Amino acid sequence: MASRWKNWTSVKTSSWRQALLFNALLLLMAVLAANTIIAAYTTSAITNPNSIEARAETRSEIDRAFTQLRAPDTAARRDWALRIDQAVSNRDFAAARGYLLAAPQMLNEADANAVRAAAAAEESGTQDQRILRAALLFLPDPVRANFQRAISPPDRLTDQIETGGEEGGNVTPASRPLADLGAALPKNNPFSILGDEEDLVRRSQSWLRREGGIDDIQLRLRALGLLARAEDETGTSVFGDGVPVLVTAKRAGRLKPRFETYLGSRIEDALPRELLRERLSAAFEPVMTSNQRAGQILSYYQAAVNAEALERLSRDMTTVALLAELTSTQGAIALVEQTRSPEDMRRELLVTRAGGDRAVALSKELGPSILNLAQIGVKWTTRLILQIMALAAIGLAILMCMLSVLTKASTLKRYG
Repeated sequence: MASRWKNWTSVKTSSWRQALLFNALLLLMAVLAANTIIAAYTTSAITNPNSIEARAETRSEIDRAFTQLRAPDTAARRDWALRIDQAVSNRDFAAARGYLLAAPQMLNEADANAVRAAAAAEESGTQDQRILRAALLFLPDPVRANFQRAISPPDRLTDQIETGGEEGGNVTPASRPLADLGAALPKNNPFSILGDEEDLVRRSQSWLRREGGIDDIQLRLRALGLLARAEDETGTSVFGDGVPVLVTAKRAGRLKPRFETYLGSRIEDALPRELLRERLSAAFEPVMTSNQRAGQILSYYQAAVNAEALERLSRDMTTVALLAELTSTQGAIALVEQTRSPEDMRRELLVTRAGGDRAVALSKELGPSILNLAQIGVKWTTRLILQIMALAAIGLAILMCMLSVLTKASTLKRYG
């Protein structure tokens, strides 16, 4: 009897220790798993959209997404052309280019093979330019004509059609103009939202007087863009290139509330509202001419800028400017419209780097789901490999602990 009691007590003590070890291993596994995930993705594609592996994987996802949009074989070309015609009607040329570039995925097999063959036969331009020129030939005549009229200066297009091209010869409207236009499709839809110093003076005065219609977020964005442009010796500014996208998107109500709140906080940190009001109030007290005040207005804004916070905001503006550079201003607005956080913007940048204007077309089709196409690659390091091996060892230890606990439980039942 004493022996049986001794064995039962020993089993209970051992089981308690194993239970403690089991829980400790679970906690350690959770902590190590979190550290492994951080190590895996800290230097991944989400922070490095130039990663070749990430861009290749993302491009595969983009092609797969377009393939899923393909209509049945008999209607594929008509459906594809309708999408392009609708984009042209909306003056959304970035989306139209995106659909043209997706011809090998959205057309039926025979047409897709023909597009690839026509692109392969071209000798000039990038791969995307060759696909654009080849895809244009597969548009129905009315859609192709609408596309030509929309993107080509009327006088140049008319002259080409009437004379058979700039160098003469037997060139039809359906051949030479298409080839020329496909080689130089407009990539940007430039327009200036920044204005000039005199415009900034007028807006600033209206804002100080609390007159309606002046959005202080847009006002401060414009001012920061003008400051960046003034400091840039080349006359161009990446910061300034991003301003039209965000100002237009905000004015049109196309920013998601969460991202608009984030953007507002970034701008407030970089150029505090109340401090700016104080600086501008003092600036408008002296009597001076409009030209004199316009010449000094940027210095008043500069005096209220927080340089460290402005640097953080500049990183976001650089991402927005890159989206516009890779597509167009209108295309960048369509992409930013899907954004909720700076991480979303970096995902969009990866998708855009991988697909170009294809990203704009897919943003119309998929909405925020386009962010899921960004394939975040893992950078394998010795540390990461060791962490994964440690996770595997802990998992094995947990399994052995579980088997031991089950065995002890069976023993306890027998002695109980």
